[in-house]
Amino acid sequence: MFSTDCFSQKPETETKASNKHSIGAFISHTYINQGRIDGELKRLSAPSLGLNYNYIFNDKWSFGLHNDIIIESFIVESANSEEEFIERELPFSTILVGTYKITESLGVAAGAGVEWEKNANFTVVRLGVEYGLELEKESLEVLFVFNYDVLVNAYNSFNFGIGINKFFR
Repeated sequence: MFSTDCFSQKPETETKASNKHSIGAFISHTYINQGRIDGELKRLSAPSLGLNYNYIFNDKWSFGLHNDIIIESFIVESANSEEEFIERELPFSTILVGTYKITESLGVAAGAGVEWEKNANFTVVRLGVEYGLELEKESLEVLFVFNYDVLVNAYNSFNFGIGINKFFR
């Protein structure tokens, strides 16, 4: 009688952390509470596009460059004065953002950057939440995002968006 030990080996699977980079494209709507239409204070809704790059450190942390453009011109009331108005033409923001994954799908984000526009540039502070549905075989993720942006000495906005994220090694 011979006795043999059998060992099974689990096949190596790719995790999200083994994908060190991701690029995402988003379509969203940005809402601005201090908007002005025909001299009246109204909430504005403007379409926006986003393009994000992230470096993934591990399953919990990533750091990236998030870029957004509001594809509409608008006028807002300044946060400093009800008599002062700020005209914005296709503002483009670039924000350095850190993201922490609370669960495999749910993450929170925070960062700071600049909103660029020909009339005036403003510092931006962003807080956000994202929820991703991963398509593992394709290294893709459908991402739903909510961001709240504070433009220092200007106005505040929030946006809801949906996008697709591609993971790379």
